[in-house]
Amino acid sequence: MAEKMLAAVFEGEGKLTLKDVPVPEITRPDQVKLKVEAIGICGTDVHIVSVPPGYIATPGTILGHEYVGRIVEAGKNVTNVKVGDRVVVLPNDYCGTCIYCQIHLPNLCENIGAIGIHVDGAYSEFNVVPSKLVFKVDDSVPVEHGAFAEMLADVVNGTNKVRLQPGESVVVIGAGPIGQLYAQMFKAAGAGKLIIADISEYRLNYSKKMGFDLLVDPSKEGFEKFVLKHTGIGADVVVDAAGSAFADAIKVVRKGGKVVIFGVNTQAVANFPQSQVTFKEITIYGAWLANATFPAAVKVLESRSLDLDGLVSHKIPLKDLHKGIDLLANRQAMKIVVYP
Repeated sequence: MAEKMLAAVFEGEGKLTLKDVPVPEITRPDQVKLKVEAIGICGTDVHIVSVPPGYIATPGTILGHEYVGRIVEAGKNVTNVKVGDRVVVLPNDYCGTCIYCQIHLPNLCENIGAIGIHVDGAYSEFNVVPSKLVFKVDDSVPVEHGAFAEMLADVVNGTNKVRLQPGESVVVIGAGPIGQLYAQMFKAAGAGKLIIADISEYRLNYSKKMGFDLLVDPSKEGFEKFVLKHTGIGADVVVDAAGSAFADAIKVVRKGGKVVIFGVNTQAVANFPQSQVTFKEITIYGAWLANATFPAAVKVLESRSLDLDGLVSHKIPLKDLHKGIDLLANRQAMKIVVYP
């Protein structure tokens, strides 16, 4: 009988089961086998197990896609990494041959397969992935920080689009882990006024703990008035990290400003005067996944320039995964790191 390991398997709508499954083995010469060190619970995981689901996953799949691990076995054709290397994982397996891959937009690949959503992920002790998806990270990087790599690579994709200049003002709508990373990245880039907006008291209080003092609940206060008070003309850059704040973003960005739509809420339908985009000459960017930004994310992790320890609100064993998902679903956690 094959060796077993504990894993969190998605078994259908609202059903995530912790059970023993066979340890995966390498089946192709381009694959590597990882011993998983840590995984971050993602909002996507919460959406997958919700009823009805807010994100579709393949039944029978081990979830978990924000992770760091160490290579314990490598296929004969693997040349970019070796046994013993510590790596972070790009969880989106691009085909390399479709038109979007050919024009260097792998995040928009037409045949993308998501680890931990469509194929087995990392809520388990071991995981097998193609070697093209792993990136070596220095042993000096704390294990919890490694679990931020995928999120950070996604955020770098978004920040690359706006190229914030020192002194420019920023509004980040949505103060969850992604919003916190955007805020920290912009702060490190020299942002002037930096405003964080969220309807969650927990997340606003957490933002204050992280050193941000311009905080606003757009559901209770005059959001537009608040932004104008602190910027004069509106923000140079606005990020919708919630996925449902497009209309608010249009209101609070200055004329000639930039808006990044990052968060994903498939139920959100924006309702705003389209003419405002024209009158204000607003530039709008969509930012989806990581577009060749994992090497940059690894460098940021290794530089220790962000306060990632502060973003980890909970550390739990895999057996407590359901408790962690509930905490995140109820907005009573920031980043939860799971140890398999």
